[in-house]
Amino acid sequence: MRLSPILAAAVFALTTFCSLPQRAWSEDSIKIGVMFPLTGPVSAQGRPERDAIVQAFDEEKNTVAERKIELLFEDSTGRPDTGLTKIKALVERDKVHFLLSELVSSVGAAVAPYVNEQKIPWVSTVALASLTRAQKSPYIFRFVPSSYQFGMTAAEVGKKMGWKKVYSIGWNAPPSREAYEAIKKVFGPENVVDAMFPNVATSDYAPYLTKMDAAKADGVFAAMWGADALRISDQYAEYGLKQKMPLFGIASFTSEELLTDMPPSAAGIMSAYTYCGTLDTPENKAFVAGYKSRYNALPGSYQYMGYMAAKMVIAAMKEINGKVEDRDAFINALAKVQVKGPMGSTSFDEHHGLVADFYVLTVEKGSDGRLRNHCGERIAQVKDPYASFP
Repeated sequence: MRLSPILAAAVFALTTFCSLPQRAWSEDSIKIGVMFPLTGPVSAQGRPERDAIVQAFDEEKNTVAERKIELLFEDSTGRPDTGLTKIKALVERDKVHFLLSELVSSVGAAVAPYVNEQKIPWVSTVALASLTRAQKSPYIFRFVPSSYQFGMTAAEVGKKMGWKKVYSIGWNAPPSREAYEAIKKVFGPENVVDAMFPNVATSDYAPYLTKMDAAKADGVFAAMWGADALRISDQYAEYGLKQKMPLFGIASFTSEELLTDMPPSAAGIMSAYTYCGTLDTPENKAFVAGYKSRYNALPGSYQYMGYMAAKMVIAAMKEINGKVEDRDAFINALAKVQVKGPMGSTSFDEHHGLVADFYVLTVEKGSDGRLRNHCGERIAQVKDPYASFP
């Protein structure tokens, strides 16, 4: 049977196409698993961090090294069991190339063994110190200071201000307890008048605040975040302690997204962390303007962590021309990458922990009457204190 010229051409084209080596679908787009608590008690931090990751890839037009970026979202709800189940779905069902996920320490602790077993690269914003110690893995990177890192930096600032004796109050949870260990290391256990560990979501801090005696200490370190930072700031002033002992928040205690809801009495609270919303750099202005235009809100430290974690993986992907299927090449690129961002240069240390500049922050009232962080002393390229906390 003789084929018509048109049919013959079609058969030839189909035969030729089928004989060509076909690229796997996974090579057509880069699939990234993005999991944060989008519901539950810490969703107020999880959702904005996810949004900042979206912003970072949007700035690249969702294309890196000529490959489309596909972000696959899951909600950990802040629960370890749920988080592990969702991560397994991203890895085994969705076949993501790597994970850019999570901020809750208990979820991070649950996910880490699975990530190592599956050999799936994971860039986390979980402050749990064990991720670069007991649970250390070639596949785990942490773009957030460890609890020891931000605890020791805060304590050293307090020591530099002349504090001799202190109180410590923080969540009954690993990040706060690790920060307390750093405070003890700097001041000596004999100079911590009392250490208190209320539960997460404590509504009334009276039993703790009434135990604080300004005659016995020079200041108070507070390690709790989100709504608890708001409550204790308000109650600290109500109980008349603000004028007697300075309150120094650990890490993101005065993060920008919280300041809009903090009472006016929060003015004067200090902290030391890796993001200051008023820092006058071109990169920070662009970051703030970009986030505000997309979400009609000002970014804070959580958004910064998500945004810059994404920028780190973008830089690593560009370094290997988007060939993320080569996991060894990808993690080697991540280990070496250095990115200049809104707050300065960021990189990973030899254990895959964050190296970044810290800033001494003081809450002040701006010209518009709103609270904001004043950017004080820059503490350059702070590393996780592995020598003190191996």
